[in-house]
Amino acid sequence: MSSAAFNSFDTLQFAKKFKAAKDSEEQAEVVAQAFREGFDERDKALREGFDERDKALAAVEAKVSELAADAKNNAEKMATKEDVVRLEGRITNLEQSMNAKMEGLENRLIVKLGKMLTIGVGLIVTSIGIAAGIIIKLMPHV
Repeated sequence: MSSAAFNSFDTLQFAKKFKAAKDSEEQAEVVAQAFREGFDERDKALREGFDERDKALAAVEAKVSELAADAKNNAEKMATKEDVVRLEGRITNLEQSMNAKMEGLENRLIVKLGKMLTIGVGLIVTSIGIAAGIIIKLMPHV
């Protein structure tokens, strides 16, 4: 607020009116000066109050700006419903793909285990055959 708004009390005009009311010029000047000092004190207090208000308002505006920036950043980081639906679809596709791959691995593992079992049985049968042949050769013929 400008100082002109505060300093609107005209002491000379007040003193002239006071004197015209048949009081002494000195008394009029003292009363006018007392009013001036009172108004000056009031004006000073008002200026200080406005300064404090302006500082507080500036602090509030800064905080509001900070909160608005935070809200904008958070809004930009938040997933939309479309993002969630799209991600759910991708997760479903990945699950299906992983399940298919696991089934393929299971089938290949079964085939490999079957081959190993066949080879193992074949080795056992061969070993038994060789052992039987050795035993027969080593047995005395009667």
